[in-house]
Amino acid sequence: MPSALRAQVALVGLLAVLLIPIGTSSLRGLTHILTCQDDSATPFSVVVPDEGPPTISSSTVIERPAPGEAPSDQICGGLTLDLVMSATETNRAELSLAIANESDYGWRGSVHLRLDDTLIPIDIGQIDAGDDATDTVEIRLTRGETHSLEGSLLIGP
Repeated sequence: MPSALRAQVALVGLLAVLLIPIGTSSLRGLTHILTCQDDSATPFSVVVPDEGPPTISSSTVIERPAPGEAPSDQICGGLTLDLVMSATETNRAELSLAIANESDYGWRGSVHLRLDDTLIPIDIGQIDAGDDATDTVEIRLTRGETHSLEGSLLIGP
């Protein structure tokens, strides 16, 4: 084998080895680099009977802040995630995701919804400082079962 061809094969092999980490990496459905992750304070439980509309229940734990501190529901340095769920049909529910950015910086965000054991990534997009973004998702539910739903805010620069 000529030395020029041997050098080219070695160069291609070296590039292939260097590209292995890029080819095997995954952002797990994200569209941005992750710098902060925090759970929503509002998990939902949905009971879907065999007949009739679903019943949605939720609870939030409110903790008293330390003396002299103001209560805050902000996560990831100035962001607020608000999940609102409503039943639209006998086996469907609509989930509204609202993120308010009260920080001094623009962020790119997405929300990971966990419906039972299924992870659903939802891209919210760019949220400028002092702005907010909203997205609505329709979820199909299985009749005769109880489902749990939680959300996590995933933020990047």
